[in-house]
Amino acid sequence: MVNKSLDNQQQALRSEVRSAASESASIAFQPPKAEMEYHFKLRDFSASGLGLLVKNDSRLLKYIHTGDIFSAKYYKENAATPPENLTVQIQHISAPAGGKPDNHVIVGLYFLEKL
Repeated sequence: MVNKSLDNQQQALRSEVRSAASESASIAFQPPKAEMEYHFKLRDFSASGLGLLVKNDSRLLKYIHTGDIFSAKYYKENAATPPENLTVQIQHISAPAGGKPDNHVIVGLYFLEKL
């Protein structure tokens, strides 16, 4: 049996984060085994989610995989504002629609919960 209450809570949080994602919103995280923290601007790629635009040759892609769950710092406005701590899951790593921009992938994110 699916816990609809939990699904609704997760959907509500996701909607809250999506609506709060301004043009300057960003996310910072350090994947397991990575030697440094990565900080990316959040992008609204589709009606189905927020994500990151990552160059094909980025070292980050060696450390992340679809399904990974990790802690992240979410900056609503810019890096100077205090971040919210969130749990994030990687939904997909895929080529951009139409292949543009060249030499990049989209890392789709799902915001699971506030820490």
